[in-house]
Amino acid sequence: MITDKQLIEGYRTGRREMLGPLVERYQDDLYRFCRHLTLNALDAEDLFQEVWVRVIRKLDRYDPERSFKAWLFQVTLNMHRDSYRKWKKIYGRLAGEDSCRVPWVELRDGAPLTEEQLLRNERNAYLEKGLRKLPKRYLGPLVLFYYEEFSYEEIGEMLGIPTGTVKSRLNQSKKLLQKTVEPWREEY
Repeated sequence: MITDKQLIEGYRTGRREMLGPLVERYQDDLYRFCRHLTLNALDAEDLFQEVWVRVIRKLDRYDPERSFKAWLFQVTLNMHRDSYRKWKKIYGRLAGEDSCRVPWVELRDGAPLTEEQLLRNERNAYLEKGLRKLPKRYLGPLVLFYYEEFSYEEIGEMLGIPTGTVKSRLNQSKKLLQKTVEPWREEY
């Protein structure tokens, strides 16, 4: 199997066909990560596309000694953080500074057929609600650790924070999420 390093080097030397396999290798992971960060399918698609455009433009800056996936996710985090800041400024001007929160977007999974699906959708809605309430500094480490399975060290490197801070933010995010999910647990 051809490595990321070989694909990137091939692309850098003018072999455009090497880009396709690289994108295919990471498209599912990257889209899932975008979806977890944005909590919205349309925003996730936009971020996904914007990230690949940026990555292709900046591929010459990639350090081949580093994991490509970690670099790709770091680019994604940075772009998401930048777009969130821009959105927050615009929304703040329109709605007043007290209203600078991400708006709640309802889940639109269609009508569940079974009671089990209803319960799962309701649990997911509580979880998504909790994720929306998390400050961005907690959301990134949580998604990177639990959904993308990066190590504490890799997350620290991506976010530019010490490993201890990563652990602390993960612990705090779990506590904050638990408060949100607790009403659902009490009901069922």
